[in-house]
Order: sequence, then C-alpha cells, then structure tokens
Amino acid sequence: MLWKNWLRALLALGLVVALIAPAGAALAAEESGMGTLKAQGAGTAKLAGDGTVYIARGAGTVWVKGAEQILAEGKGRRTLLRDGTVRLTGYTGAITLIGEDMQISVVGGAIILRVEGSGTATLYGVGTYETANGSGTWSKSGTQVGY
Repeated sequence: MLWKNWLRALLALGLVVALIAPAGAALAAEESGMGTLKAQGAGTAKLAGDGTVYIARGAGTVWVKGAEQILAEGKGRRTLLRDGTVRLTGYTGAITLIGEDMQISVVGGAIILRVEGSGTATLYGVGTYETANGSGTWSKSGTQVGY
C-alpha cells in the first residue's frame, strides 16, 4: 500500500512538472530580449543587436557592419569600407538588414525604421519611438532603448 502512495505522488509530481515546463520556456523566450522597436525622426539612430532591421526610403545614409544580408531597393550607392562596414547612400527604396551582432548607424532627416530582434538603440535628434515596454522621444544627447 505504501508503494502505491509513493507511485501516486511521483506521478502527480511528473504531471506538475509537465504543466509548468512550457510556461517556463515561454518566460525564458521573453527574457531573452526578443522584441520590436518602431522609430521615426530626424537625426541619428545607432543600433546594436541581432534580428531584422527595416529602413524606409529617404533615410539618408546607412552604415552597417555584421549583416548577413543587405537588401536595398531602388537606386543608390553601396560602398565597402576598409573595416568591413558597408555604407549605403541615396537609396530610393527601402533597405532591409538581417544578421547577428550588427552595428548600424542611420543618419537623415526622415528616418523611419522597424527592428525585430534583440538589442539596443540610441536615438539622437528629434523623433518618437515605440516598443512593447512603452514609448518615448529622441533627444539631442541620445535616448537609449532596449528591444
């Protein structure tokens, strides 16, 4: 009789662990920093992180280092610099950057961007941003935002 109670307790414990494990995995995914940043403004947006960055046309000049894929629509100039940075200037269409450990700088008077992934943005100038954790404004001294 004692071993039946012990077996029931063990089965109950296994059931509890099976029910809690998926919730823990979902929580861990949220804690890893996967998120979205939407920003628009005039000035400089510096990004560091992993994921996909969408930059709308008219952003001005974009410098990117560490991107696995660079997709640029329309006409413009792509220059590979000595340190491995790619400079994109004058593109008439959108720019999409995909990669890990990317370093991106966007300078212009009409920056509109969306980032999906994890990392940090520092936004210098005048503009607004939105993440899952809230929204705010850019500043001349730089507003740092995690996504």
